[in-house]
Amino acid sequence: MENQKGIIERAADRVWKFFSSVKLAVILLIILAILSIIGTVIQQNESPELYLREYSQSTVDLFEMLGFFDMYHTWWYVLLLFLFTANLTVCTLDRFPTAWKIMRAPLKPLEDDAVKALPFRKEIVFKGDLAKASERVKAALHAHGYRTTQFSSGESHQLASQKGAYSRMGVYITHVSILLIFIGALIGAFFGFKAFLNLPEGKASDVVYLRNEPLWDRIMSALHILKSPVINDPQAGVPAMPLGYYVYCDSFDVDYYVSPNGMPTGMPSEYHSTLSIYDLNRTKVLEKRIRVNDPLTQNGVTFYQSSYGPVPGAEGRIVLNIRKKSDPTAGQDIYFEPGVSVFVPSIDRSIKVLGFAPYAMRMRDSGQVQFFRTDNQEYINPAVELEVFQGKKSLYKTLVLKADPGKPYMPEDYVISYRSFWGTRYTGLQVTKDPGVWIVYAGFIMLCIGPFIAFFGSHRKMWVRFKESKGETAVLVAGSSNRNRFAFERAFNKITADISR
Repeated sequence: MENQKGIIERAADRVWKFFSSVKLAVILLIILAILSIIGTVIQQNESPELYLREYSQSTVDLFEMLGFFDMYHTWWYVLLLFLFTANLTVCTLDRFPTAWKIMRAPLKPLEDDAVKALPFRKEIVFKGDLAKASERVKAALHAHGYRTTQFSSGESHQLASQKGAYSRMGVYITHVSILLIFIGALIGAFFGFKAFLNLPEGKASDVVYLRNEPLWDRIMSALHILKSPVINDPQAGVPAMPLGYYVYCDSFDVDYYVSPNGMPTGMPSEYHSTLSIYDLNRTKVLEKRIRVNDPLTQNGVTFYQSSYGPVPGAEGRIVLNIRKKSDPTAGQDIYFEPGVSVFVPSIDRSIKVLGFAPYAMRMRDSGQVQFFRTDNQEYINPAVELEVFQGKKSLYKTLVLKADPGKPYMPEDYVISYRSFWGTRYTGLQVTKDPGVWIVYAGFIMLCIGPFIAFFGSHRKMWVRFKESKGETAVLVAGSSNRNRFAFERAFNKITADISR
């Protein structure tokens, strides 16, 4: 039994020694740095078509086998994070007790030889007794933030002081910050996911389509312990993650940069979506207008505005706003299908959409509308041709533009304005769930604090010896610092100058 215990203890000591090695930390850091560079150079979680445009088929096959296209969720990258986390934890636990004893240990008086061995020393002679000299020294040290302890033994009188003992914690705060960042990254890799969703206007979805399945679900499913919530959607061709609620696209729109004459240039300045969240009982939970860098978050899942595009074969509806000319309010939005008349009770008129053009401009001099061809399906400055009826009688025709420096023909006491061509585009959403992100944020904040303390803080110690003789007191001031020697030298000279005054 004793022999077996010895074997276990020796094995444990070897494991502890292996993980407490600084060399192991350096090697792991170099490997992680190289892999991070690879992960930055090679775009992650992109479509196979994009990779084939950038690399040959053999290179794509090799990178796919190595996991370089989704590197941060591969088993070997997670294993490296585990190893580095264990290495950093053991290194911290191995060295922290000694540092803690140094930080907590009270200063003791030093012998003459030890005081003389300190790097900074200065002798000052006072006119007066030891008590007066001691009070002046204490006042100067306290003014500079030092805690003092006085020792007296026979004719030996000494004062010990220190400040910044806990600045030694800087390196351990840095260690903990790195641990938090890696722990947060591991939690994100195990329980989080990245996904996408192309959601047409007026449509809802209760799933998102995964770029990577949560590692925990894969492991539990492979071990037949828990069934993965991921479902295979044969229509989409990629695995899908149920949300537990519906996300609905109320509307999508694009804003364009405007030229000096007030017309859109065709260069998008911002695109944004209005999204609504409904529970499984179809009860609306919230609504938010999202744009790039201003996402929507629900139950830990964040929806980012990422892209947009046309819905193939979609037959959209024109949204027009109608208000009285004397009415300062927003008016009424009404949906129109091309070629179909709609009766509008507020103006007692029927309106029919005759045609739609994605890009038009009204000439300032003639008031005529000029139409342009575009190489894409962007609605840069849409124009809608309308015919207004009273009963079955046609009253007039007019052209309404989204951005119109001129005035469309409106002979009656109401104004018709263009709002959108609804239902013809989808909003492209990047979807992420990262339950470890707040741990990463906390680690980042600590990573800013720890090195600052470690580099700019220092544990400073000072001893003062007093020797009274013939109405005078000789004071020997000596000190040392564990780092930042030049800064301590300046502080030491300032303190001794204050004592000499």
